Amino acid sequence: MRALIILFFFFVCGSVFLGCKSGQHLTSDNHTQIIVHDKLVPVFRPADSASIRALLECDSNGRVVLSWLDMAQSENARLRFKLDSMGNLMAGFKIPSDTVFIPGKDSTIIQKSVQTIEVERRLTPWQKFCMVFTIVVLILFVLFAVYKIRVILNKK
Repeated sequence: MRALIILFFFFVCGSVFLGCKSGQHLTSDNHTQIIVHDKLVPVFRPADSASIRALLECDSNGRVVLSWLDMAQSENARLRFKLDSMGNLMAGFKIPSDTVFIPGKDSTIIQKSVQTIEVERRLTPWQKFCMVFTIVVLILFVLFAVYKIRVILNKK
C-alpha cells in the first residue's frame, strides 16, 4: 500500500508541474520603409523678349526710307518684321512654349506599426485534464488526511 501511495504522489506532482507551460512574451515591431522614385520635374522657361529700334526718314520723293535698324532678341524668341511700300512697319514676335525637364527624386515613407494584444488563450485538452485531475487528487488527499486524523483521535 505504501508503494501505491508514493506512486500516486509522484503522479500528482508530475501532473501539477507538467500541466501548464509558461506563455511566450510577444514584442511589438515597427517597420519603416522608404521608397525613392526617380522622376522628371517640369520647369517652365520664363518669357523671352525682343526689341526693335529703327530710324525711318522721308526722302526727297516722299517715301519712307529705313536709315538704320537695331534688333535685340533672346535665344528663344523669333522676331519677324516687314516694311511695306506705304511705309508701315509690321513686326511679329513669337515665343514657342518651352518646358525643361530636370531629373529629381521623390521619396515616400511608409511606417508600419505592429501592435500586439495579449489575449487569454484556450487550454489544451491535456491542460484541462491535468487541472481537473489535480483538483480531484487534492480533494481526495484532504479527505484522506481528515479520515486519518479522525482514526488517530478515535484510538485515544
